[in-house]
Amino acid sequence: MSKPPADIIRSVPEGKVLTRLDTLVELFNKAFRDFTEAHLNVKLLRHAVVSYFLDLGRMKDFHGITHADRHKRAAFTMLWVVRAHPVQLHTNANMTEALIVINELFAIHAGLSHLNMDIAVISDEYIRNLIYILHFRQVAPEILASAMYLLERACRKETP
Repeated sequence: MSKPPADIIRSVPEGKVLTRLDTLVELFNKAFRDFTEAHLNVKLLRHAVVSYFLDLGRMKDFHGITHADRHKRAAFTMLWVVRAHPVQLHTNANMTEALIVINELFAIHAGLSHLNMDIAVISDEYIRNLIYILHFRQVAPEILASAMYLLERACRKETP
């Protein structure tokens, strides 16, 4: 018999959740401090973090691996941030193109943090492509992990 949802959620160590949550909150506060028309809903972000750990755990169990590499962690983070939409807009926000895709942009920042990469080293064209994929497409995390691997190698001027 499968575990009830509450038991599954409790199976994620609270310390891991809080550590990752703190990291993402700090990242948001640093990268998005000029976005005064948006705020971070920490409850939704917590849901994304717990879902990330659960989903990554299922993937590791399925493939029989004990450690997910940083590209998989980046991909799963990005997908769960986009799904949870933790960045919320104030009701009177002046809707700009950047605000419409702010969760996707935050997801990219969060994913790149696993790779110790700054978004500034990536071309605007590639960032727009990632935003498009995260906003309009259903992408498997394994495919996104592969894209993150190739991106990291390209930015470091290394052969894949």
